[in-house]
Amino acid sequence: MTPSYADVPEHWKQPAGPYRQAPAEHGGEWWLVNPFTGSEPWLLQSQAGKPEALPEGFEEIFGPRPESSDFHQLSNPSLMFRIARTQWEQDLRHFKQAGAPEWASTEELSDSEAAFQRWGMGAPKHYEGRYGWMTRFPESEIADFEAAAWTAIQVSHLTIAQYQLRLVDRDIVPREKHPFVPPHVWPDAKKGKEVA
Repeated sequence: MTPSYADVPEHWKQPAGPYRQAPAEHGGEWWLVNPFTGSEPWLLQSQAGKPEALPEGFEEIFGPRPESSDFHQLSNPSLMFRIARTQWEQDLRHFKQAGAPEWASTEELSDSEAAFQRWGMGAPKHYEGRYGWMTRFPESEIADFEAAAWTAIQVSHLTIAQYQLRLVDRDIVPREKHPFVPPHVWPDAKKGKEVA
Protein backbone atom coordinates (compact mmCIF):
# COMPACT_ATOMS: atom_id res chain seq x y z
CA MET A 1 0.00 0.00 0.00
CA THR A 2 1.37 3.38 -1.02
CA PRO A 3 1.58 5.87 1.84
CA SER A 4 -0.47 9.06 1.65
CA TYR A 5 -0.60 12.03 3.99
CA ALA A 6 -2.90 14.99 4.55
CA ASP A 7 0.13 17.25 4.24
CA VAL A 8 3.88 16.95 3.75
CA PRO A 9 6.75 19.44 4.10
CA GLU A 10 7.03 21.92 1.20
CA HIS A 11 10.34 20.49 -0.01
CA TRP A 12 8.69 17.04 -0.43
CA LYS A 13 6.03 18.38 -2.80
CA GLN A 14 6.33 18.15 -6.58
CA PRO A 15 7.97 19.40 -8.73
CA ALA A 16 11.05 19.27 -6.48
CA GLY A 17 9.95 16.45 -4.18
CA PRO A 18 8.52 12.94 -4.65
CA TYR A 19 4.98 13.67 -3.34
CA ARG A 20 2.07 14.61 -5.60
CA GLN A 21 -1.35 15.79 -4.43
CA ALA A 22 -4.36 13.75 -5.50
CA PRO A 23 -7.35 15.59 -6.93
CA ALA A 24 -10.09 16.51 -4.44
CA GLU A 25 -12.37 13.72 -5.69
CA HIS A 26 -9.68 11.24 -4.62
CA GLY A 27 -9.21 12.73 -1.16
CA GLY A 28 -6.66 15.47 -1.86
CA GLU A 29 -3.89 13.75 0.12
CA TRP A 30 -0.22 13.77 -0.83
CA TRP A 31 1.01 10.50 -2.35
CA LEU A 32 4.53 9.19 -2.88
CA VAL A 33 5.15 9.01 -6.62
CA ASN A 34 7.97 6.89 -8.06
CA PRO A 35 8.47 4.27 -10.81
CA PHE A 36 6.92 1.60 -8.58
CA THR A 37 3.77 3.52 -7.64
CA GLY A 38 3.16 5.26 -10.97
CA SER A 39 2.25 8.89 -11.50
CA GLU A 40 -1.25 8.56 -9.97
CA PRO A 41 -1.04 6.04 -7.11
CA TRP A 42 -4.42 7.09 -5.72
CA LEU A 43 -6.03 5.47 -8.79
CA LEU A 44 -4.50 2.13 -7.89
CA GLN A 45 -5.93 2.52 -4.40
CA SER A 46 -9.38 3.30 -5.85
CA GLN A 47 -9.22 0.35 -8.23
CA ALA A 48 -8.45 -1.97 -5.36
CA GLY A 49 -12.06 -1.34 -4.34
CA LYS A 50 -13.52 -1.08 -0.91
CA PRO A 51 -11.60 -2.77 1.86
CA GLU A 52 -13.01 -6.06 3.02
CA ALA A 53 -15.44 -5.94 5.90
CA LEU A 54 -13.73 -6.17 9.26
CA PRO A 55 -14.31 -9.30 11.35
CA GLU A 56 -17.13 -9.02 13.86
CA GLY A 57 -16.00 -7.23 17.02
CA PHE A 58 -12.61 -6.13 15.65
CA GLU A 59 -13.33 -2.41 15.31
CA GLU A 60 -15.01 -2.33 18.73
CA ILE A 61 -11.76 -3.64 20.27
CA PHE A 62 -9.06 -1.99 18.12
CA GLY A 63 -10.89 1.05 16.78
CA PRO A 64 -11.17 2.17 13.16
CA ARG A 65 -8.24 2.04 10.74
CA PRO A 66 -5.86 4.89 11.68
CA GLU A 67 -5.78 7.80 9.24
CA SER A 68 -2.94 10.27 8.78
CA SER A 69 -5.19 13.15 9.85
CA ASP A 70 -5.46 11.56 13.33
CA PHE A 71 -1.81 12.37 14.06
CA HIS A 72 -1.33 16.05 13.06
CA GLN A 73 -1.11 17.23 16.67
CA LEU A 74 1.93 15.02 17.41
CA SER A 75 5.57 16.03 17.01
CA ASN A 76 6.33 13.44 14.31
CA PRO A 77 2.94 12.76 12.70
CA SER A 78 4.09 10.68 9.73
CA LEU A 79 6.13 8.29 11.89
CA MET A 80 3.39 7.94 14.51
CA PHE A 81 0.81 7.33 11.77
CA ARG A 82 2.93 4.62 10.13
CA ILE A 83 3.48 2.89 13.47
CA ALA A 84 -0.23 3.00 14.35
CA ARG A 85 -1.32 1.81 10.90
CA THR A 86 1.20 -1.06 10.89
CA GLN A 87 0.14 -2.16 14.38
CA TRP A 88 -3.55 -2.01 13.46
CA GLU A 89 -2.99 -4.04 10.28
CA GLN A 90 -0.95 -6.66 12.19
CA ASP A 91 -3.71 -6.91 14.80
CA LEU A 92 -6.22 -7.43 11.98
CA ARG A 93 -4.08 -10.06 10.27
CA HIS A 94 -3.76 -12.13 13.46
CA PHE A 95 -7.31 -11.56 14.77
CA LYS A 96 -9.29 -14.79 15.16
CA GLN A 97 -12.43 -13.88 17.09
CA ALA A 98 -14.02 -11.56 19.64
CA GLY A 99 -15.89 -12.70 22.70
CA ALA A 100 -15.25 -14.46 25.96
CA PRO A 101 -12.85 -17.40 26.11
CA GLU A 102 -14.62 -20.77 26.36
CA TRP A 103 -12.82 -21.65 29.60
CA ALA A 104 -14.17 -18.62 31.49
CA SER A 105 -17.38 -19.05 33.50
CA THR A 106 -20.16 -16.49 33.46
CA GLU A 107 -19.52 -15.73 37.13
CA GLU A 108 -15.79 -15.12 36.55
CA LEU A 109 -16.54 -12.81 33.62
CA SER A 110 -19.14 -10.90 35.62
CA ASP A 111 -16.87 -10.50 38.67
CA SER A 112 -13.90 -9.31 36.62
CA GLU A 113 -16.03 -6.85 34.63
CA ALA A 114 -17.46 -5.40 37.85
CA ALA A 115 -13.93 -4.90 39.21
CA PHE A 116 -12.74 -3.15 36.03
CA GLN A 117 -15.80 -0.91 35.97
CA ARG A 118 -15.33 -0.04 39.63
CA TRP A 119 -11.71 1.04 39.01
CA GLY A 120 -12.55 3.19 35.96
CA MET A 121 -11.28 0.93 33.18
CA GLY A 122 -14.62 0.42 31.46
CA ALA A 123 -15.95 -2.84 30.09
CA PRO A 124 -13.26 -5.37 29.14
CA LYS A 125 -13.24 -6.70 25.57
CA HIS A 126 -11.86 -10.21 25.11
CA TYR A 127 -10.45 -11.50 21.83
CA GLU A 128 -8.32 -14.29 20.42
CA GLY A 129 -5.36 -13.14 18.38
CA ARG A 130 -1.64 -13.58 17.82
CA TYR A 131 -0.86 -14.27 21.50
CA GLY A 132 -3.92 -16.35 22.33
CA TRP A 133 -6.77 -14.91 24.39
CA MET A 134 -6.25 -11.28 25.39
CA THR A 135 -8.31 -8.55 27.05
CA ARG A 136 -8.39 -4.87 26.05
CA PHE A 137 -10.03 -1.85 27.62
CA PRO A 138 -11.03 0.50 24.77
CA GLU A 139 -13.11 2.74 27.09
CA SER A 140 -10.14 3.41 29.39
CA GLU A 141 -7.61 6.26 29.36
CA ILE A 142 -5.17 3.89 27.62
CA ALA A 143 -7.31 2.30 24.91
CA ASP A 144 -4.51 -0.02 23.75
CA PHE A 145 -3.77 -1.37 27.25
CA GLU A 146 -4.17 -5.12 27.22
CA ALA A 147 -3.48 -8.14 29.38
CA ALA A 148 -3.63 -11.88 28.93
CA ALA A 149 -7.29 -12.87 29.27
CA TRP A 150 -6.50 -15.45 31.94
CA THR A 151 -4.81 -12.79 34.08
CA ALA A 152 -7.59 -10.26 33.47
CA ILE A 153 -10.32 -12.73 34.41
CA GLN A 154 -8.67 -14.78 37.15
CA VAL A 155 -6.59 -12.08 38.90
CA SER A 156 -8.37 -8.89 37.83
CA HIS A 157 -6.85 -6.79 40.59
CA LEU A 158 -3.34 -7.50 39.34
CA THR A 159 -4.42 -6.21 35.92
CA ILE A 160 -5.94 -3.11 37.55
CA ALA A 161 -2.66 -2.40 39.38
CA GLN A 162 -0.68 -2.83 36.13
CA TYR A 163 -3.06 -0.42 34.40
CA GLN A 164 -2.64 2.17 37.16
CA LEU A 165 1.14 1.89 36.89
CA ARG A 166 0.88 2.58 33.14
CA LEU A 167 -1.26 5.63 33.90
CA VAL A 168 1.30 6.91 36.40
CA ASP A 169 4.05 6.40 33.79
CA ARG A 170 2.05 8.74 31.54
CA ASP A 171 1.71 11.34 34.31
CA ILE A 172 -1.97 10.55 34.85
CA VAL A 173 -2.90 9.93 38.45
CA PRO A 174 -6.06 7.89 39.12
CA ARG A 175 -8.50 9.21 41.71
CA GLU A 176 -7.87 6.25 44.01
CA LYS A 177 -4.77 4.09 44.40
CA HIS A 178 -5.37 0.36 44.10
CA PRO A 179 -3.96 -1.52 47.15
CA PHE A 180 -1.72 -3.64 44.87
CA VAL A 181 0.16 -0.56 43.59
CA PRO A 182 3.38 -0.08 45.59
CA PRO A 183 3.25 3.17 47.59
CA HIS A 184 6.71 4.32 46.52
CA VAL A 185 5.62 4.63 42.87
CA TRP A 186 2.46 6.63 43.60
CA PRO A 187 3.00 10.23 42.49
CA ASP A 188 1.29 11.95 45.45
CA ALA A 189 4.72 12.15 47.07
CA LYS A 190 6.27 13.62 43.90
CA LYS A 191 6.00 17.30 43.08
CA GLY A 192 4.47 18.66 39.91
CA LYS A 193 1.90 15.95 39.26
CA GLU A 194 -1.83 16.48 39.26
CA VAL A 195 -4.45 13.98 40.21
CA ALA A 196 -6.84 13.12 37.36
